[in-house]
Amino acid sequence: MGLLGKLFGGDGERRPEPVPPGSGARTLLLGGAGEGAERMRKTRPRLVVADIRRGEGVDLVADLSRPFPFRDGSFAEIVSLEFIEHIPHPDFPTLLAECARVLAPGGRWISGCPDLEALAGMFGAQCDCVKKWQADPSCPLCGGKARISTSRWLKSVFGNQEDYGDDRVADSHRNGFWFARLEGLLRAAGMTEIRRGNAADWYSDGKAGIKLVVEAIRR
Repeated sequence: MGLLGKLFGGDGERRPEPVPPGSGARTLLLGGAGEGAERMRKTRPRLVVADIRRGEGVDLVADLSRPFPFRDGSFAEIVSLEFIEHIPHPDFPTLLAECARVLAPGGRWISGCPDLEALAGMFGAQCDCVKKWQADPSCPLCGGKARISTSRWLKSVFGNQEDYGDDRVADSHRNGFWFARLEGLLRAAGMTEIRRGNAADWYSDGKAGIKLVVEAIRR
């Protein structure tokens, strides 16, 4: 039986299967997107990639807003990059409960998503003259003081909204996070040791300044 078969359970029952964090431990990547995903696949040999759409490297295609098809305690780590903002906010506590269920005690949660607090601070500092995070000093509109392009700001808040044959649903943001909000939601789901992670470890080219990376441990 393969790794996925062992995690799912052939009879459909959810049976505890604690996996301690450490070298070679199982990692669940939710969404399978983000700049750090390819690097993570190289450093996590027992990686399971779950996404709502088929794509290169995806092991499981599933609606991740519904109960996960994994046994209790199946993973030592759950990572989501550019994923949680796509989950409707009424459904997010259910998603976190599922993450807590499939994480082994002491397992680690890592998420990366747009930081609405940072983006709110840039609301009045947008200009289309910004290229590669640098404003044009000669711009008559912002005088070179803009910090983000309007296009980047809109995509960060509302999603890229590409149409994958679903009327742009999958690529639209339906939730928003800042540290205090996500911290409270994680705590309510049974997580502890909640802290900001280093966004520069996962994002580059200036994106780290508008990203929220949060790490937590399952009790």
